[in-house]
Amino acid sequence: MDATRKFATMVTDDLIDGYGHMNMVHYLAAFSKAADLRLDASIRLSPDGSMTSGLVTAEARVAYKKEAMRGDNLLLTTWIADLDEKRVHVAQTMVRGDGTLLSTAEQLFLNFNLLSRRVEPFLPDVLAELGRGVEADSGKFDPGIVSRRMGISRIV
Repeated sequence: MDATRKFATMVTDDLIDGYGHMNMVHYLAAFSKAADLRLDASIRLSPDGSMTSGLVTAEARVAYKKEAMRGDNLLLTTWIADLDEKRVHVAQTMVRGDGTLLSTAEQLFLNFNLLSRRVEPFLPDVLAELGRGVEADSGKFDPGIVSRRMGISRIV
């Protein structure tokens, strides 16, 4: 198991909404933390330790399969699905401790320079590291997670 792909957490009382299950904002927060762990190679620091570049979210999609309930242990897995010179696309799953799939997500991140406040190409070493991630993760996740169409089909 590649530990950088995995993020474990638990559904605590403060994550529960009025319907008695984990609120959707907390699904996205958990997926975001899991992605941060997987993509930490893209964060660049200056000599004084301050962050000079990192990732910002361009798009995120969460698909809910089953409810996450109070006390559930969650395991999130993040795979690097694709990459270009400025963007990285991830596929993610959230499963309960018993292995039940609760949710999937995809996120598209942009490389953001905090000094220029602009989206910029990845540095060569970051691009190479992320590229190795794409190769390592190829074929390991359900491709149906990414780039799904969302909408209501109408009969005309």
